Amino acid sequence: MNFVILGLGAFGTNMARELSQRGHQVMVIDNNESHVDAVKEVVTLAVQGDATDRDVLIELGVATADVAIVAVGENFEASLMMTAHLQTIGVKSIYVRVFHEVQEQLLDLMGIRGKIRVEALAAEMFSRSLSNRAFLRHFVVDSTHAVVEIVCPDHLIGKTLQESELRHRHGLNLVTVRRAAGDSQIKEDLPVIEGLPGPDFRFLEGDCLVVYGLEKDINQFTLKA
Repeated sequence: MNFVILGLGAFGTNMARELSQRGHQVMVIDNNESHVDAVKEVVTLAVQGDATDRDVLIELGVATADVAIVAVGENFEASLMMTAHLQTIGVKSIYVRVFHEVQEQLLDLMGIRGKIRVEALAAEMFSRSLSNRAFLRHFVVDSTHAVVEIVCPDHLIGKTLQESELRHRHGLNLVTVRRAAGDSQIKEDLPVIEGLPGPDFRFLEGDCLVVYGLEKDINQFTLKA
């Protein structure tokens, strides 16, 4: 996908790096040269410019982006200007970082559905990791379902996926497995097993399992592990 990120504070910079690492095309725009220099080697295009200027957005072809993310900090006026310009030039999918209720209400009036509450999301993820230490990553799908990454529990090591009865006994679907290659010990560097693991796939010590299912079933499985 083709992403445009407006604003390179801590949130925008990390978002740009994460999306780029996942193979997406990423353009970033910020008026701070040092912020642009910090990510220019990892994104598709890094531009020093004023994203509150509609002509700049048009000239850079922002209208063709699949998704635009307004990631500026607490500059309320700049955030609204960028959002309005993105709408008028025809960007179909817009996400905006919000800080307070007034900003959220104005975005509602503008018809913006993609509102990012970074602090609330961080608090939710951190509270989940505190309540269940087995979680490496946790992504909420809806009010009852989630995708979670966990270290392979000891009782699965050496078993095949079929022998584990992951779906039948625990109600969980194995999405993929991340497994160390060579001397890699850093969880973020673990490659993903290509394709969906078949019934003969055998779990190894150190595997990181990405599973999908009901929150209650995931919690029961990790607590038993």
